[in-house]
Amino acid sequence: MTTAPAAGYVPLNVRPHGGHAKLLRLVGDGKRVLDVGCSSGYLARPLVERGCVVVGIEQDAAAAEQAREVCAEVLVGDVETLELPFEPSSFDVVLCGDLVEHLRDPEQFLARVRPFLRAEGALVLTTPNVANWANRLGLLVGRWRYTDRGILDRTHLHLFTRATLVEMLARAGYRVVELDFTVPVPGIGTEGVERAARAVGRLRPSLFAYQFVVSAAPA
Repeated sequence: MTTAPAAGYVPLNVRPHGGHAKLLRLVGDGKRVLDVGCSSGYLARPLVERGCVVVGIEQDAAAAEQAREVCAEVLVGDVETLELPFEPSSFDVVLCGDLVEHLRDPEQFLARVRPFLRAEGALVLTTPNVANWANRLGLLVGRWRYTDRGILDRTHLHLFTRATLVEMLARAGYRVVELDFTVPVPGIGTEGVERAARAVGRLRPSLFAYQFVVSAAPA
């Protein structure tokens, strides 16, 4: 059964060059996953279908209730203050899809969850690229406006460039294994168009990337 996402949360984006598809690929199959900020379980559902066991953490109680339909367990609360009752090396993957930009202290949080990863495990995350060309152009003409969604979502507390993201992960005790990116094309979004946009993005990801997609190992 497919459940609609809880109010205020985006549904699963199945486009092959989108952030969700890239996250699912990096997690892989048959893993034990801690899905931090699991929302309504929209990422947990396809992971469970691939043989993963998913434990979620979610602050929104209504979204967490939906996530319980697919997750083995869902903890409800603020991920930065919630007691985390996990043994060391409990998970193959800690998944943070569009999460770290919302945290008060993302570096401290990522350092806190690192012991829960197995030695060969991975932190997998997405976060916006504040140095995207559109933001640079806006600054050039004196415009910097927060919005309801997107890179300048008004709920974002920390924003990263490619360099500052890698530096933050290193300070939190991780080494980057793979750093990918997305270059969505609003209003069109066909696979061919997104493939072409990605080819342009490869020329200079720090400029053209809308979002970074990272797999990092415990250092």
